[in-house]
Formats: sequence, structure tokens, C-alpha cells
Amino acid sequence: MTSVITPISDGFAEAFDSPLSKTIPWKTRSPGNIRLGSRLRIKRISNRISEEEFSEHLGIDRNDLDLYESGGKRVNANLLLRIAKLLDVQLEYFFQDYTKGEL
Repeated sequence: MTSVITPISDGFAEAFDSPLSKTIPWKTRSPGNIRLGSRLRIKRISNRISEEEFSEHLGIDRNDLDLYESGGKRVNANLLLRIAKLLDVQLEYFFQDYTKGEL
């Protein structure tokens, strides 16, 4: 007999209902997303990389890059690592001067 993990048996349901859990929509214009996108755009421009070239190197659509840079779409961790490598910056660059309320 194989054991099957259900949402109830693995604690998922309890965690999901917890007041400590907070769902953040994937596409949200939060101050943190706007700031990260702004720092991304500033660094890309200062490195003299066009939107077309940058999006091609990242393997993303140019429209998505525009959404990331405007804060209209959240950057996932994998993409942020690739962006940092391409721009030759540490990840900390994107989070400098953040305040607790912005995240």
C-alpha cells in the first residue's frame, strides 16, 4: 500500500488558512516591484543595452521586459539571477535602500 500525501496530511490546509499566510498576486504593481524594475531599467540603460538586445539575451519578449521594468509584472528569482549576471551586478543591487513597507 502506498501512502498518499493529501493537503490535510501534509499541513498544507493548516498553513493555507493561517493568518500568517499572505497571498501576493503574481502581477501586482507594488512599490517594491516598481523600484526593482526602475533599478533594472537604469542599470540596463547605463550599460547601453537596448530593450531588444536585453530581452533577446534573457529569452523573454520585449513587452514582458517593459512590464518588468515598469513594475507591472513581478520578476521571478530565476530571471532575476539571469538579469544580475547579464548586468554584472550582485543581487543586492536591486534591493538597496528598501524599507520594510516596500516589500
